[in-house]
Amino acid sequence: MSRDRTRTRDRSSVEEVDATEFDVGLDDSDGRTDESASEPGGTERVGTRAKRVFSPRAFLAALLLSVGGLVAANAVVPLPGAGLVGVFAATFLFGLVAERRRYLETAVAGGVSFGASTLVGYAVVAALGGFGVPLAAVAGGVGCAVGALGHYFGRDLRDGLTREV
Repeated sequence: MSRDRTRTRDRSSVEEVDATEFDVGLDDSDGRTDESASEPGGTERVGTRAKRVFSPRAFLAALLLSVGGLVAANAVVPLPGAGLVGVFAATFLFGLVAERRRYLETAVAGGVSFGASTLVGYAVVAALGGFGVPLAAVAGGVGCAVGALGHYFGRDLRDGLTREV
């Protein structure tokens, strides 16, 4: 296999990608595999890629921001569903300051925070009426959508502010 490097262009930067990163380790004619002892193993590469897709640290930051925004919005406007404005504002700010795209983290954080808030807010009705799980699922889905949308608009504003004219 060749060991050449391929250059790829991203909007914001130029980075080098090793062409062998995408090899699956097929056997050569002499029975050896492509991977050498100095290259990371398959599980290490999967772990690295998984951290690029879902970062626990970014999720924790997004969750704390979402909960803080939800509590602040509910304190200012004591109406049902007002916490969605706080989740949107928090994920908007997270998208504005985050260097990488973190849609999955913000969507899950928004869904968890708003779903849990709805379940706690309507705990008696949910327990006596028997529809607590569907209520939390719908609220979590709405929170996911609002979280991802807020992050999208924050990233869009960041891109517009940092792009050269």
